[in-house]
Amino acid sequence: MLEIKNLSVAISGKEIIHDISFSAGKSENISLIGTNGAGKTTLLRAVSSLLKHSGSVLANGAEVDSMSEKERAKLISFVPQGAEITGDFEVSHFLELSRYPYRKPWEKLSSEDRAAIEYALELTDTKKFITRKIGTLSGGERQRVLLAGAIAQESDILLLDEPLTYLDPVQRIGISEIIRKIAASGKLVITVTHEINEALVFSDRILALKEGKLVFDGKPKELVESSALKNLFDSEFITLDAPEGGRPLVFPKGKSQA
Repeated sequence: MLEIKNLSVAISGKEIIHDISFSAGKSENISLIGTNGAGKTTLLRAVSSLLKHSGSVLANGAEVDSMSEKERAKLISFVPQGAEITGDFEVSHFLELSRYPYRKPWEKLSSEDRAAIEYALELTDTKKFITRKIGTLSGGERQRVLLAGAIAQESDILLLDEPLTYLDPVQRIGISEIIRKIAASGKLVITVTHEINEALVFSDRILALKEGKLVFDGKPKELVESSALKNLFDSEFITLDAPEGGRPLVFPKGKSQA
């Protein structure tokens, strides 16, 4: 579904992403982790064709850069970090706008459009917000609506940049559950996150960046059992076994001593 080959990105002469290659398929729920400045957001923006890059990005076998905006939107949906929905309009209007790849300007909603919106509302449990003004939503509610918009867009690939930021623990778990459901519906989801434990608990696979390079690609269990976390954050980690047969959790112990 998605194939990245030798992807590099330079901004103002400085290389931010260096020669990254990986592939990912249908129904995968992938977390992208790394320190601040590792290049996580830059990678998502390059995959979305929002940044110039060398190398190639293929979605369903086609070069993303060669697609029209509407063709690309049918394949890839990108929800940026801290995305603001401007304008004093209702959630229903926002979701209608998410169907733009399939509609002509001012064209009425089709039965397919309405079905996609209804499905997105059900999956994200946002039907109760449908008549609310965007500006009246809390951070967690707004994040659910943003996810609903990405789902209504019916893209095969969803790229989410730190959707858990500024949410309380209960909201983070709720959003993580929704992301897992999106992947289970047949989509490929790649989520940038600083919440390592949410990544360990909810993801199928973890990618880790350090200084613009891909330094880990594997299952959550492999991340915990290897030295990858220590090398990634230059810190020892304490591992706690989760109750009731769940996945282990990790907590930083402190900076490694030279």
